[in-house]
Amino acid sequence: MKASIPSANQRSWVRKFAKPIVAIVTSVICLTIAEMALRIFSPLPDPYIDFKYKKELNQYIKSEFPKNLQLVTEPEEGLSGVHGPNRFTINNMGFRGDYLTVPKPTNEFRIFMVGGSTTECLYLDDSKAITRVLQEELGKTEAGKFTVKVYGAGKSGDASGDHCSMIVHRIVQLEPDMIILFAGVNDLTRSIFAYDYSHYVSETPPQRIPLLKSLATESQIVRRVRYLFRKVWPNRGERAQDIYLHSRYREDAQLCASTPISDQKPRVDVTGYAKNLKTIAGVARAHGIQIVLMTQLATWNSPNTPNLKEWQSMLCRGEVRYREDLMDEALEAFNNQMRQTAQQYSVPLYDLARVVPKSRDFFYDDVHFNDQGAHLAGVQLAALIQQLNLTLDRSNVPGPALTPFPTKRPN
Repeated sequence: MKASIPSANQRSWVRKFAKPIVAIVTSVICLTIAEMALRIFSPLPDPYIDFKYKKELNQYIKSEFPKNLQLVTEPEEGLSGVHGPNRFTINNMGFRGDYLTVPKPTNEFRIFMVGGSTTECLYLDDSKAITRVLQEELGKTEAGKFTVKVYGAGKSGDASGDHCSMIVHRIVQLEPDMIILFAGVNDLTRSIFAYDYSHYVSETPPQRIPLLKSLATESQIVRRVRYLFRKVWPNRGERAQDIYLHSRYREDAQLCASTPISDQKPRVDVTGYAKNLKTIAGVARAHGIQIVLMTQLATWNSPNTPNLKEWQSMLCRGEVRYREDLMDEALEAFNNQMRQTAQQYSVPLYDLARVVPKSRDFFYDDVHFNDQGAHLAGVQLAALIQQLNLTLDRSNVPGPALTPFPTKRPN
């Protein structure tokens, strides 16, 4: 039987398609090797992981730090009054501060400072955060009576509803003597977006992503292309959700500055915020915990911060860039509500918004303290606590109560 000899047409077909087939096979092999190498040696997180997998959330406290977290953060060049690298550490109970002993030692005066990113101080070293400054300042005057410990329960993006959950479900179980609530700006953001403070289940179906996008982003190569695309053409909605170990305030500010200024007024509704402040004050009183309220300051609409304009990104909410004077007026509505709550329920108030200058000396962007700002606020807050005699020797106080609430609002 004779061996078949390829015809001229068959030989022509092989010559025509051999090189492309070899190129395709070679490319597939190279991409497969590259994909495996990236998965092993330099994996990137899935940008759509939140939509692909069911997350195990704490049903009581949806926003919290994991125990014993240790980070090193790096502020970018040009950020006023902040230097790095900085240590950001979370203790055994999920708070920034020293090891938290349970049950509380009898000689410890325990303070929790609750708030958002302005309490968190992500780009300030552990030794320079407002909570550490407060602990050291109070420790100087209370030495010999008891040991003062201040724990930071601040987390970026948290607002009054999150503070209620943290206080009611965790902090009251840890025997605090005092709670300091530093809030306002994140509730303003939620007001702008018409946040539902009653927490009804949304009728809007959960966000889904196309099957092809879901499958494609399982690849490390595709993830890199996607991250590169987002860096070149950033999306403000996504960037607002990100937290970086190396700060990117300039990029965020430039993105905001590229949006035309609108004359639209930010939506202001303090109703839910007022109810949450009342809840927190009531819970503290019921548990015999002293509470101190603290207003929020923004560097908007000030002639003293012209060189902070390039670092301000929080004037943009969604796709709207609001005027500085209108945002400043909106934040002041939330500060006024806190002042009214303090007066109505005889709660001590540290009115940061009225006693600290809007200056690059103390802030590095819209609202966040730099090293000097955190130090100034911590010292002033400690002075107020000492002036009002809120840290009494508890050995002379029967029962769980620390001190009675003052009958008058402090001047």
